[in-house]
Amino acid sequence: MTSEKDPNAEPNELQTLNDPAKTDLSVSDEPAAAEDFPAPPDGGLMAWSQVFCSFLIFFNVLGLLNTYGQFQTIYETDILKSNTPSTIAWIGSAQFFICYVVCMFTGPVWDAGHAHLLMGSGTVIMVIGIMMISLCHEYYQFFLAQALVTGMGFGLVFMPASAIVPQWFSSKAALGVGIATCGSSFGAVIYPVMFKLLVPEIGFPWTVRIIGFIVLATMIVACAIMRLRAPPSKTKRKIVDFNHLRDIKYLLSCIGFFIGFLGIYVFYFYIQLYAIQTAGTNTGLAFYLLAILNAGSFFGRLVPNYVAGIIGPLNVQIIFGFLSGVLAFCLLAIKTTPGIVAFTALYGFISGPFVSLPIPVITSVSPDKSVWGTRLGMSFAMIGLAVLIGEPAAGAILGTHENWPGLIVWCGVMLVASSAILISVRVLKVGVGLKGKA
Repeated sequence: MTSEKDPNAEPNELQTLNDPAKTDLSVSDEPAAAEDFPAPPDGGLMAWSQVFCSFLIFFNVLGLLNTYGQFQTIYETDILKSNTPSTIAWIGSAQFFICYVVCMFTGPVWDAGHAHLLMGSGTVIMVIGIMMISLCHEYYQFFLAQALVTGMGFGLVFMPASAIVPQWFSSKAALGVGIATCGSSFGAVIYPVMFKLLVPEIGFPWTVRIIGFIVLATMIVACAIMRLRAPPSKTKRKIVDFNHLRDIKYLLSCIGFFIGFLGIYVFYFYIQLYAIQTAGTNTGLAFYLLAILNAGSFFGRLVPNYVAGIIGPLNVQIIFGFLSGVLAFCLLAIKTTPGIVAFTALYGFISGPFVSLPIPVITSVSPDKSVWGTRLGMSFAMIGLAVLIGEPAAGAILGTHENWPGLIVWCGVMLVASSAILISVRVLKVGVGLKGKA
């Protein structure tokens, strides 16, 4: 028996989403319901191509942000040596802060479906900023080019990199995000080595220009393969919607991340100096500590993120945040070069999930997918503020008297406190007890 198709029947959901002429993009006061989105494919060529797209963006954005230590060294010893190290450090801190704060503005733009506008404009701005760095000579010029212009470009593309993968995955979302964020570790290994090899041969300006061309080429590929799966939100969004903070699970998650990111990057900034001052590590080996840290972080974003797909991203975030804090305290007893090298690799691995899992944690406590961009943007702004405050605060604790115990305790306390707050989110989500995916 064959059934005739009713000409008056409504088109099915997938037909509506795939037909631009039938997709209603009008503004409505009603938020898109969760059932308006077909179930994610959770795999397949298109889904994994979006992971690769996100990988390329993180390779450039977080890869270069985590490479700032190399810029800092060159500025301190050559180009900007008349400025104090703390003054120069503000370039890197401000760049990180601007990148994350811009996400607060791009979140609603992402929710409205303008992903390629963000990608195109962000790529152009970040490449212009990088090329401008190669022409700078004065402190204010570096601040404008590197912190402001490049940081703004980073922020425009950071939201698409963060929000695209959860659209295509459900049970494998944490793994997909983990693989994508491995791009940041990969970039933070490749770019420092490029500095080490190229600056003595061709100089700082041309090294930066080559990096700019690499960024341009890889971002063109990312722009070409990015595909949105969810329809645009039909609700007008505020840039900062404080109504989201009424969701206690989301609010506590943001607070937990803010406190954790006050400490998580401390060793990314200071481990090289710690090795030189406390263990007498030679500068050649100390240079590679940052690469070792990021290599450890690369693997730390794979296995734990796979486990997060089984037991839940929040559970893994709590465990590895706590372990990162405990490991930080262990550095108080490590005074030898081999011990510091081992600590660096292990800390990179254990801290990797803490950096990569905020995205799936935020989406897991936000069942309405139409507000993911806005919520991620607000949480990223808080993370950016934490990094802006945390590293100078750690530097102030260290001071001129090499107060390394104080700096280490600061890092450890922040990470343990972060895990304690995230435990409260878990209790609100699945209740008391060890069982329950969260």
